[in-house]
Amino acid sequence: STNPYLEKHLEFLCSWVDDLAAEQYKFQHYTRGLRNNVENRNAKGRKAKEELAAAIEEGWTRNDAPKRMESLLMSNQIRTYCDQVEKFTGAGFGKLYITKGLHEGEEKKAASS
Repeated sequence: STNPYLEKHLEFLCSWVDDLAAEQYKFQHYTRGLRNNVENRNAKGRKAKEELAAAIEEGWTRNDAPKRMESLLMSNQIRTYCDQVEKFTGAGFGKLYITKGLHEGEEKKAASS
């Protein structure tokens, strides 16, 4: 009866991880394009570091820039699902490790007899 709960949470977790990976790809693609644009500007003449920083900041404030809040919200949702899965499985794993230890202890006793 507890498996459907865990299954659903793992499905949701996988879905959120996929969404976060897609969002990270958008960031990489946008950053690469932004860097190329700044480098093209600098090819004609070297700007001061402050001007370069201003150009990068300007690129992130444009409307077509990926929103960083989305990524943060996805990360928080993933953490929430991980915490819930950990709480749900923590006791089960504890029992599993105890049982494994007892079983190995019994095997050692039987082997030494």
